[in-house]
Formats: sequence, structure tokens, C-alpha cells
Amino acid sequence: MKQQFSFSLLSALIAGVVAQPAVADVVISQYVEGSSFNKAIEIANTGDEAVTLDHFKLALSRNGSGQWDSELSLAGKVIAAKDVLVIANSQANSDILAVSDMTDDTMTSFNGNDPVALLKDDEVYDVVGSMGGSDFAKDVTLVRHTDVLSASAEYQVTQWDTLEKNNIEGLGSLSDSSSSASFTCTMDDGSSPEFTSIHDIQGDGDKSPLIGDSSYITDDDYYVQGVVTAVTTGLNKGFYLQSLENDYNPQTSEGLFVYTNQSSSDLKAGDVVCVKGKVQEYYSQTQLKAGQNQWVKQDEQAVPRARSIFMLPTDENFDQTLERYEGMLVKLTPLTNMRVSRTFSWDYDAYRSNMVLSQGHINMHPNQQHVAGSDASEQQRIDNGQRRLFVESDQKAPNGVIPYYADFGRTDIDQNGSTEDYIRVGDMLVGAQGVLNYSYGEYRLTMTNQLSRHNFIHLDPRTETPLMHYGNLRIASFNVLNYFNSPFGGDANEHGESRGAGSYGEFEIQQEKIVNAIIRLDADIVGLMEIENNGFGESGAIHQLVDQLNARLSDSSDYYSVVEFDTNNDGQITKDDSVGTDVITTGVIYRKSKATLDSQQIIPMPKQLAPEVYSEAQGKVIEDGKNYQRQTLAPTFKIDGLDETLTVAVNHFKSKGSTCWEDAAPVSEGGQNMTDPDYQGSCENFRVAAAVALGEALEKVDGYKIILGDLNSYAKEDPMLILTDYDTAKYDKTIRAARNTYLGDQEQFGDQGAVIEKSYGYLNAVEMMRRHGWSYSYNDEVGTMDHLLISPELSSYVVDAMDWHINGGESKLFDYTSKNKGDLPRYSDQFRSSDHDPAVLELWVPEKTECWGWYCWWY
Repeated sequence: MKQQFSFSLLSALIAGVVAQPAVADVVISQYVEGSSFNKAIEIANTGDEAVTLDHFKLALSRNGSGQWDSELSLAGKVIAAKDVLVIANSQANSDILAVSDMTDDTMTSFNGNDPVALLKDDEVYDVVGSMGGSDFAKDVTLVRHTDVLSASAEYQVTQWDTLEKNNIEGLGSLSDSSSSASFTCTMDDGSSPEFTSIHDIQGDGDKSPLIGDSSYITDDDYYVQGVVTAVTTGLNKGFYLQSLENDYNPQTSEGLFVYTNQSSSDLKAGDVVCVKGKVQEYYSQTQLKAGQNQWVKQDEQAVPRARSIFMLPTDENFDQTLERYEGMLVKLTPLTNMRVSRTFSWDYDAYRSNMVLSQGHINMHPNQQHVAGSDASEQQRIDNGQRRLFVESDQKAPNGVIPYYADFGRTDIDQNGSTEDYIRVGDMLVGAQGVLNYSYGEYRLTMTNQLSRHNFIHLDPRTETPLMHYGNLRIASFNVLNYFNSPFGGDANEHGESRGAGSYGEFEIQQEKIVNAIIRLDADIVGLMEIENNGFGESGAIHQLVDQLNARLSDSSDYYSVVEFDTNNDGQITKDDSVGTDVITTGVIYRKSKATLDSQQIIPMPKQLAPEVYSEAQGKVIEDGKNYQRQTLAPTFKIDGLDETLTVAVNHFKSKGSTCWEDAAPVSEGGQNMTDPDYQGSCENFRVAAAVALGEALEKVDGYKIILGDLNSYAKEDPMLILTDYDTAKYDKTIRAARNTYLGDQEQFGDQGAVIEKSYGYLNAVEMMRRHGWSYSYNDEVGTMDHLLISPELSSYVVDAMDWHINGGESKLFDYTSKNKGDLPRYSDQFRSSDHDPAVLELWVPEKTECWGWYCWWY
């Protein structure tokens, strides 16, 4: 059913709208502004009794002039119950004239900027369109939500659906289908039993009123009739029925899933069906469980109409909105405002690939804008769940295919090496149609139509370069997602096997994507994460990447150099000088034309050597207590124009997906016993220890400082608070560092770990400039894990900072691997060159100072 509400009468109706249907009304229900003379106005009577229009007139304001220029008396006209009156232009096409009751060329000479009103006793009773000449309906058809039961003297744009030009779907009928025929269902034995309406089965709550509180299925069978809106023989075996008649109660769904457990069917959309079955609550979805072949297809056909999802002011949340549409054929419009929160990828709960939408805006991770463990963070988690809608197909998707978007990733019309058919986190999806169901604890839209790129409104479109205010020194953080060259002629990695490309073909695509991204990033100093830890020889991964970059750069002043480290302390830097013991490491590249390397140091990060954690229930050791972090590289540069040196500390803190002692140990021993109560993932205490080690080490370094990299911590999680502005009074929380941590051979924190009360005062540059920034998407929530933290005295030089959305919001189907891609074309552009977005900091450093008397300027 189309959900709508008259805002002008909200105060009068809000008390009773949940419990009972609203009073019927006479309303303008359709405004057809087609090509040439294809114009029509439809007036509906939504009541149960015929209405005489003796007191009504139809009025037209030309160009929204502010007055009614033409009027047509409707005296003597009668609209039957649940029927309409159609007034058309006499020269309209035959389809319009076939459903028209009268013609009037004066009243139907509008051009989409002419409001039309129903006047009752010469006062505006209902209106479509706004005064002032706005093109509110130019070259479109406006169809009112059929749940609008009260007229409005002011135009309410949210009460109307917009159809394409010359689409007269539903004109001439108030019924759910475009056919106004009256159907009589007959069973196989010739009987016409008493049928129960779909809206009576669905009721106005989240459970069918026909099922008792202690049961999930009825003892009795019920007979139901309706028009088939979709047949699903894959994931959901059955078909969806929609009511032949609407009860005009926005609280009750007019759709119902009929479970048949059959993998094939001769039914199709538009078939009128009578079916017998038991009403069932199947994992919170109301449905009809039909016996073997207990349904009969009738000779009649109807055309089901997809209803726009509309939020009532009385809906407590979007979940409640969706409950009112359960089982119905629905469509998404701009007013539904559904944003892509996860592009097409794997759903571990339902065990299939699908897409996720959120209503109103994308879902931020609970700890991105709210402190981990706070009430606000918990409320964010709840809100995210209540605005979520999964989009999927009835059949499981083949590799590399989005079944309801056949052209996805397959076009490159302008031959620029990028596809026009892409989906990004943040896109608004419009025009999608499907049946609404509930499974695996989520509302799901099973698609019934095909999408194209025109259905995705890119509110944050792709850009060739970061769009930001320019300074003269750019610093960036970039996670390169396991760039390994050792299997393809590079130096050997002594620390483990390759995590990157599985073939040379994949490696070529990966390398080209990363090179394209870094060149367009155009940063002067770049901190790298997840680059192979195979030393600083000519064939090491970091040197090969720089060689590839410089080969593409035409101006030698833009060439990059590698910050190298003599980790063996033998006076020579070679392929044997790997950093730490992990298979991946961090790295730093820079332009000598913009920065002069002054010195470099490696800041040791903590290791954890805690006791084993033994699980009595599992009968085995579930955590060996030994955990490690990657070392921090901290080169110091001299920058022309800066009065002090600049140290850039490049980090990659311990992963959220690991398991540390505090995660596995029982609560009674100070652990979490494999729970994650504040949604920080695993090892947050170990990352706190790393934050402390980093902060303490940098306090001994003079000059300006930048901490950058993948800290595996969202903006308001414990490690970030320690590095920025934590104090116990401000945040009312206790932050603990992990137990048994060491910096080299020196103990950092002992058996009890430590309560940390100190913070280091760095400023979050991206948060300063872009309040809603994010760099990483996991499931359907986004947040920043790639950070640029600056020492406060550097803030006066900051021009801009941002996350460049080329990776985190792009589909995994565009990454360098061949896995699950099928025959999808491969692109070497910068998009999905990694799973993390680059974080970019733009500084303005005075290159020269001149003074005239007391007045000085910098340039």
C-alpha cells in the first residue's frame, strides 16, 4: 500500500491513525502532464459511499500566478465509492480518453507549472502544485499515494509519486491494480469459500493478529485471494500476493508471501490466485504456508502496481515503516532517500552476495563520531540497524554478476579505462522495484526489475584527483593492500608467503592501479602501509613501486625517492634490511624537490608476551598470548619555509581481526571472554599500548610532527583518544593498555596492564576540515581508520584535509584479484586500488618572506 499522511491534519489524526483507518475523503489523485494534448486530472473518492460534488469546483492557476484564473463547476457529478472522476483534454490520446469521464480543454491546458485545486464552497480544499511558476510537474505524471485519506489546502510534495512522461499507470482506477475488474475466486472444487483479506492477516503490528501469543502458526486454514506480484523459486520458494482492494489503512500491509516450497511454478506476475494455507510467523515474517498445490490460478489478469515506501510521522523508525509494507511490491523514490551503505558483496548471515541500503544517510560506525562504550555509540548501532534494507535477487548471483544490474562494470563508453556502470557507497538508489520480505533478522528487497547506471545518483561521484583546497606541501597516507613483488621477480621475503596477487596478471593490474592512484594523489610525502617487507634492494617492493611511478612522471622534479633504513646496522642498505618481522611493513616515499631528508628512526612498537588462555569448554588453548605490532617509521624532513623540522611517523597498528590476550581471557581474569562490548574489534588494549609507545617516543623528537597511517581505530576509539584529547573528566571512561607488553627487551606494562590517564594532544586534521569524513567500509558501516594527526603548532599551516574516496566506497568486484569476478572486464584505473581510501593533508608553507616596514607577506 502507498504510505502517506496529510501533514496539515496531523494534529487531529495522530491519536487515532494507528488504531483505526482514517475518514475517507475527496482528493486530487493524479495529474497527467504528457506530450502534446495528453493532459488529465483525476479526482478520487476514497470512501465507502458515493459522493456528490455539488459544492466543488476545479480551479487552475496559469503559471502559478497566485490566483485562480479558470474554474469548472463539478455540480451534479457523482463519484461512486472507491472510484474516480477523470477529466481529460478532448485531444488527448485514445488511452487517456478511454478512461475519462469528461473532457474540458480549458482546465487541462496546463504545462507542469500550473497548480490545480479543488475548491469547496470557493475555498481551497485540496491542491496539487505550487504558486510562483515552479515546474513542479513538467513532462511527468504525478500520482498521489493512495493512503492519503485527507485533502490538503497546501501542496505536499511528499504525497506524490513521479512517473515518466505519458505514463498513465492507474489512471481511471483507485484499485491496487490498473484493472478495475471485480474478481471472484473459485477453488478447484468449484466452491467460492469465505476469503480473509490480506490486510486482516497482516494486521497493524509486527505479528499477525490471527496467531496467538504462544504460537507461530494457526491451527485453521485460511483462504486468500490476490494478484501475484512476484514468483520466487530460488532463495524464497513461493509467490507474493497483493490485495485486489486496498483498505486505505496505512498501518496494514496489502501484501503477503505464500510459501509453497516449490522450486518451479507456472504462475507469473499479474495472475489472480486463490490460495488456502495456514498463517505463519516464520522467523518474524508473516506468511501463508500453503499445502501441496493448494492454490488455483483464475482466468482473470491484473496489473500489480509497485507502491512507494513512505514514512509516516507516527513511525518510530524506518524498521516500523518497512513492517507496514511486508510482503508488498514496492519501489524506491528520491523521497525514500535510500543510500548505498554497502556495494554488492558477501553477506555472511544470509550466505550470499547482496547490497545494503540505509535510509536518509550512510551508516557511520558507532565509534566514528561517538566515544566507544558510550550510550551515544550504542544508540548509533541501534539506529544503523533500524535504517537498514538489503537488496538481493531471488537466485544466487553468478561470479562477477549483479543479477538486477546486468551492465554493472561492463561498459566503457568513452574508452577512458573506467566503467560508467559503477556503484559507490553514498549513492542514492531510485526506481528499484521488488517485493519486501524479512529474513535473517533484516528486511530484504527481492528485486523484480532491472537497474542501470541511471538508477544510482552519485551524490559523491568519482573524481580523477582529490578535490580540495590547494597549498604547496601535500602529505598522504595510503594502504596499498598487500603489494607483493617477490613472486614475480622481486627480492625474496624472509618473513612468510605472499599475501598479494595470485598471478602475474593480477599483479600487473594491482601495480597499475596503485601507480595510477599515487600519481593522481600527487602528494610530496606518502606513508605506505601493507607493502611487502622484502628490504631496500633494487628489486624490493618499495623500490619497484617508485621505479614504476617515476617512469610515468614527465617532470623530474616530481620524481619520488625511498626513505631507506639500515636495519642491520652494517653501514649498507640492501635487500636484507627488512623492517621488523612481519611479512608486510610500512614505507615512506617523498619528493626531494619538496623535502630534504634530515634523519630517520624506527620507533619500536609493543609486543605482547602474555600467558596462554586455555578454554575448558573447548579443551584447548585458544590464545597463545604472543602478539606483535609492526614498527613505526619516523623520518624527519627539512622543509623550506618551516622554521623547524617535520617528522612524519608512519604506522600500521594491530588489526581488529586478530585475537589478543584481553579478547580471549575470561572476564573474571580481566579479559572479555571473546566478546566485543564496545565494538572496537579485537586487540584495542594492545593498540592503546602502541599509542602510548608512539606518543612517548615522539615527545623526545623536536619540531613539527605528523602521525599518519592505518591505526585500525575509528575516530573515537581508545587509541585515537590517547593520541588526541583524552581525559577522564571529559570522556567519563577508563582506558586500559594490554598486559605483558614489551618494547624490545624492555617491559612496557606488566601483568596488570595499565590504566592510561595521559593523552598526547595531537589534532585530527581530517576531522578538523571534514566533519563526516571516512576512509574504510566494513559490512555496511563506514569510518576512518586511516588518520592524519598533527601536532597543534602545525595547525596554522593546514589548508585542507580529506579522505579521497577511490577505494573504501567502491565495489570489491573492481579490485585486482580474479576471485569471484567471472568474465567481468578488468580495469587498471585508480578505483579500488586498495580497500582503504588515501588520507590527504594539504599545507601552505611560506616559501619566502618579504617586509615593507612593519608589514610582511609570505608567498
